[in-house]
Amino acid sequence: WTHDSWAYANNVGRQMVKEGGDTWFVLAADYVFGKILTNDLTAVVEKSGGKISGSVAHPVGTNDFSSFLLQAQNSKAKVIALGNSGGDAANAVKQAAEFGLTQSGKQRLAGLFMTLPDIRALGTKLTQGMYLSTTFYWDKNDGTRAFTKEISSRNKGIYPDAPQAGVYSAILHYAKAVESAQTDVGDKVIAAMKKIPTDDPLFGSGRVRADGRKIHPVYLMQVKTPQESTGPYDVYKIVATTPAEEAFQPMAEAGCPLVKK
Repeated sequence: WTHDSWAYANNVGRQMVKEGGDTWFVLAADYVFGKILTNDLTAVVEKSGGKISGSVAHPVGTNDFSSFLLQAQNSKAKVIALGNSGGDAANAVKQAAEFGLTQSGKQRLAGLFMTLPDIRALGTKLTQGMYLSTTFYWDKNDGTRAFTKEISSRNKGIYPDAPQAGVYSAILHYAKAVESAQTDVGDKVIAAMKKIPTDDPLFGSGRVRADGRKIHPVYLMQVKTPQESTGPYDVYKIVATTPAEEAFQPMAEAGCPLVKK
């Protein structure tokens, strides 16, 4: 309902090439998730006119990224993409900061699948200047801020990210579809969910495609410096937006067997 690996890699790749990041080095986890991110990123970077200067796969649970980061540094690529998540991504970011990889301004760090909790846990001192994708940010507009105020008041002050907003958005759209179809019979509700727009205050304008994929904009974010940040969750600034119809893998390429030709 919110995002997938193709959408996030596509958004980071195409938008950063537009911003001048036309050479890339990919540091990815050595399993299916990392390989998919690498393949998706490679396709969009090359399609956008950029180049993959090199890549390396690391074992899951790696504690020492020094040799991998040295390869990234020696590649002189303008963008170093992290095709991992969780503890692996956190360790890579910490050690990249220790290496001073991005301090010269010649190389930029891009997280292909990092989240607001990741950035908050690491802090803006370590992650400042980093790029990543998201479909929801609490401080985007009045609607997202109102939702965040309500949710955080019930959740010990913790702010929502895309997964939490997505649950709310999906249930809201389901309820609208039940009302529109005047029934809760499954196939009729699904048909209604695909027929009516998914517009809401959290994700903006959107729709559900024939293959069940929800379509809405994806945003390229840059992490603020500690000086720019005014609080623990004030961590992003929006750099670019990929429009809804360009943000997700085209249905013809997705290969869903349930979609009638």
